[in-house]
Amino acid sequence: MLNKKVHDVVTLASVTTAAGAVNANSDAVTLPASMRAVSFVLDVSAAATDVGDTLDVKVQTKIDGTNWVDVIHFTQVLGNGGTKRFIAKLCASTAETLFSDATLAAGTTVRHLLGDEWRVNHVQVDGDSDASFTFTVKACPM
Repeated sequence: MLNKKVHDVVTLASVTTAAGAVNANSDAVTLPASMRAVSFVLDVSAAATDVGDTLDVKVQTKIDGTNWVDVIHFTQVLGNGGTKRFIAKLCASTAETLFSDATLAAGTTVRHLLGDEWRVNHVQVDGDSDASFTFTVKACPM
């Protein structure tokens, strides 16, 4: 059986955070319109040193061309957690229920929505002004 690569892997974010509280978004990226599913990989290559430091990473998309919607909220990373890898997959053929603008709980659910543009939102909580996390988020369209 031939293993055929359909689309190239796309880096949505490559970040090293500075000390202090952070709430930032990556630049918007367009993924192939022909995809039926997409996997996202969060690789944390360095974490801050304190258990009180946290990092929340979300993948967002635009389904109406204007408003960003959270579709993935990865498991929260603790400052003393070391390197981690998390993977989440969205499928176009999976039914999606009605929902409000409520945010997704960390590490528990995804919304199977494939929008026009994609970005990463990350929020860092720094207990004592010395936090730093290094991470990448890649999209693997299928």
